[in-house]
Amino acid sequence: MDSTPFIDRRDLVAVRNRLLAGEQPTGAADGVAGSWQRSRQFGLAVDRTVSDAVIESGPLNALRQQNERLISFALPELENLYQQIAGTGSAVLLTDVNGVILERQGDAGFHQRSQRVALSPGACWGEQARGTNAIGLAVAEARCASVHGPEHYLECNAFLTCAASPIHAPTGEVLGVLDVSGDQPARQLHSLGLVRMGARMIENRMLEAHFGEALYVHFHARPELLGTLGEGIVVFDDHGRLCALNAVARDYFADVPHGATVEALFQCTLDHLCAHRSEPSMLRTRAGITVCVKTAMAQPSRRVMSSSPPAVDQHSAGQLHAGDPSIEKLADRARRVFHRGIPVLIEGETGTGKELMARFLHDNGPRSDGPLVTVNCAAIPETLAESELFGHVPGAFTGANPKGATGRVRDAHGGTLFLDEIGDMPLALQTRLLRVLQEKTVLPVGGQQPVAVDFAVISATNQDLSQRVEAGEFRADLYYRLCGLRIGLPRLAQRSDREGLITRSLERCDPSASIAPAAWERLLAYHWPGNLREMENVISTAVALREPGHPIALEDLPSAIAKGTGPAGPLAAGEGQSLKAAEAQHMQSVLESHRGNISAAARALGVSRSTLYRRLGSRG
Repeated sequence: MDSTPFIDRRDLVAVRNRLLAGEQPTGAADGVAGSWQRSRQFGLAVDRTVSDAVIESGPLNALRQQNERLISFALPELENLYQQIAGTGSAVLLTDVNGVILERQGDAGFHQRSQRVALSPGACWGEQARGTNAIGLAVAEARCASVHGPEHYLECNAFLTCAASPIHAPTGEVLGVLDVSGDQPARQLHSLGLVRMGARMIENRMLEAHFGEALYVHFHARPELLGTLGEGIVVFDDHGRLCALNAVARDYFADVPHGATVEALFQCTLDHLCAHRSEPSMLRTRAGITVCVKTAMAQPSRRVMSSSPPAVDQHSAGQLHAGDPSIEKLADRARRVFHRGIPVLIEGETGTGKELMARFLHDNGPRSDGPLVTVNCAAIPETLAESELFGHVPGAFTGANPKGATGRVRDAHGGTLFLDEIGDMPLALQTRLLRVLQEKTVLPVGGQQPVAVDFAVISATNQDLSQRVEAGEFRADLYYRLCGLRIGLPRLAQRSDREGLITRSLERCDPSASIAPAAWERLLAYHWPGNLREMENVISTAVALREPGHPIALEDLPSAIAKGTGPAGPLAAGEGQSLKAAEAQHMQSVLESHRGNISAAARALGVSRSTLYRRLGSRG
C-alpha cells in the first residue's frame, strides 16, 4: 500500500516547484521524483499539449484485436470496478503494455473534462508521451503507482488523481495496466487497493485459462483464506516442472526459475502433491514456511469465447439432474429434435444450466465428432465482432493477422455453434448471422468469395426473446430460424432434486464432508435466486469454512440462508406473497445488507449485475 501521507494541494504545489527545480522532495508518492527525471530526459515540456498522443480508430481497432485476450479477461473486472466507484467523478481504464488506453468506463459528469486531456481509448499515457502519471509509472517500473494532482508532470493533468496497477501474464511479463483516474481533491488510497485487487483477479483468471491439463497448487498460511485473492497459485506440468506463478506465489518463490521441480518450492514430491488432492493439507515451503495447500488437476477456465463448455457424460442426461423426472423428459425431447438437425433455443435464468444442456445436446447430436464452439454474444467487443465471428482475409485492415483468421462461425464447421446470450447480440450482427444461417455460407471481412459452412445451431438466453421481437430489439426472422424447439429450464427452487444436487456438489468439493441436520434444513428451504451457480458457490465456501473434521454447520452458511431471512423456497409463494415478490424482497434485503453495492450483492446472490438490476427493476 502507498505510504504517502495525506497532504493538501497547496503543499503539493510546493512539492511540484521542488520537482521542477530537480530536487527529490518529501511528500511526493513513491517513484514520482524518478519519473520526473525520466520525463525531462524525454525532452517533454511541462506545458505540452496532448493532441498528438492519440491514435486513430483504424490502428486502435487493430491494437484492440492484438490485445483481444487481455480485453476479454479484463472487461468483467472493469465493469465490476466501475460499479464500486460510480458517482465519484472517476473512470476505470485498461491500457496495453505501452500505456495506450484500450477500454474506458466512467462517469458521464467526468467525461467532458477528461476528454480535454484525452483520457479516452486511443490515447497513449506512457511517460514518453505524457510524462509522470500513474499509468506511465506503472508501465515504466512494473509496479503499482499513485500520482496525485501537481505530481503529474504535464500542467494540464494536474487536476487528476490516478492509481494504476500492472497486469502480468502467466509467464510474468506485463501485458497492460488497470487504472482509476478522477477529479479528486485528495489522494485516493482506496483506489490503489481496488486496482491492485482488480489486476490480481484478472491475472488469476488468465493463469487458470492459460494452460492445458496441469496441476494447480493453491496455498495460504491460513487455511480459511484458501480460495481468496490472498492465496498463492503455482502451476506445474504433468512432469512436475514449474510453469507459472501468480503474484502472491511470486513473493514466496521470487528466485525459483521457470521449469524448476516441485522440490525447489515445497518440502515434498510431486507424488505427494498428487496424492493429497481430495482435501487441503499442511506443507512447508522450501524456506520453511508452513502453508495450507489444496491441489487440483484441472482443465483451464473457459474464455469469454470458448470451444468447449463444461463437459458432461456423453450420451447421458445424468449430469443435468439428480433425479428430477421433468429435467429428464425435457432433455430427451430436446435431444430427439436436435438429432434431426432442428435448432434448439434454451431459455432460463442465469445459473440454471444452459451450457450443460448445450453440451448434452452436442454430445448426442449428429455432429458430436465435430467441435462445439461457444460464442458469448453479450461479451463480444463491437469493434472486433465481425472479424471474431466471421473471420477476415489477410490484410483486411491495419494490424490484421497477415495469415487471416477463420472466425468462430467457420471454426464450428462440421460441429455445433452455441450462441450463448443470443438476446444481447447487436442488430447489425443479427442481420449477418441470419444470412449465414439462410445461405450456409460466410463471407470473411475483406473477402470476395463466400465460404461454405455446415453446422448445427443451439442458442440460449436469460431473456424473453419474443418480447424483444415485439419491442423491435431482436429480428423476428432470426428468432424463428433459431427457435425450432424452445425449451425452458426451471429455477432451482422449482426442481425436485435439490437435495441430490447439493449432495453431488458436496461430493465434488470434498467427498469426506457432510452437512449437519440444521444446515440441511436451511439449504432445502432456501429459494436459491442464483440457481445452480449460487448453490455451487455456497457449498464450496461452506466446505472451506467448516471446522476440520466437523460437518457443515449453520455458521458456515451465508447469513440469509443460516438465519432463514431469505425467501423460504417454492412454497413461500402460497404464504401471502408471490414467488416473484419473495425473490425481489430477498434481493432487496441482500442489497441493503451490502449498503447498496450492486456488485457485492450480485456476488453474494450468485447472479450477474444485469440480472439483479432487471429483477429489482421489475418488482412491484
